[in-house]
Amino acid sequence: MVTTVLMDYDGTLHDHEAVITRGLDGILGLSGRELHRIYKYDIHRAQIHTKHLDRHDDTMFHCELLFKYLGRPFDPETAELIVQIFDKASEKAREDPVYFRDAFAALQVMKGLGLSVCLSTGMDAEEKARTMVEVAGVDLFKHVFSESRLGFLKTEREYYLRVLEIAGSHPTETVSIGDTPLSDIRPAKLVGIRTIWLNRIGEPPPTEVDQTADYEVETLEKAVKLLRNM
Repeated sequence: MVTTVLMDYDGTLHDHEAVITRGLDGILGLSGRELHRIYKYDIHRAQIHTKHLDRHDDTMFHCELLFKYLGRPFDPETAELIVQIFDKASEKAREDPVYFRDAFAALQVMKGLGLSVCLSTGMDAEEKARTMVEVAGVDLFKHVFSESRLGFLKTEREYYLRVLEIAGSHPTETVSIGDTPLSDIRPAKLVGIRTIWLNRIGEPPPTEVDQTADYEVETLEKAVKLLRNM
């Protein structure tokens, strides 16, 4: 029986990409959606997550890899523009966040089922949780977990071991829900947590077995239906 749900933030509850996509439109002659797809999947996930985790938050380094991937000479001015767009998107995420339509309803249903819902993210988790609680008008999360609090990156199994310890939950009673296979699925599976990959945009499934979730859904509404049956 499931008692604890670990809920990711960006891409799962918060639509961070919508702001970035609009800002990137037309840069390097690409649509904002296409440029962000390349940045996110071909650079951030395929290269940063596998070879350069120490540069995870270095947007300029991402740009260097982006130009190389596109086969273009590095343009410092364009790269700086891209960095500024990401910085502005992060600022907007703090001041005026955009949540997916199913986010609050799903959280409320989970709480109504008696589940301990925990926010599980990388940086600024406490601020993100506080903003959501202010919007909802009720306390949404049993626990709030971040890399700074736990002392481990979310891509590491130790992150999830500490989560289980603090939450007082057994792996078989715990489910991790998120949109990023490398951080929401793989390390959670390594410690025995069941996983739900939220694939809102129809992304191709990961080829790595250890990043393949137990379940795949397109919406949080469908994730709730799965939880009801667990």
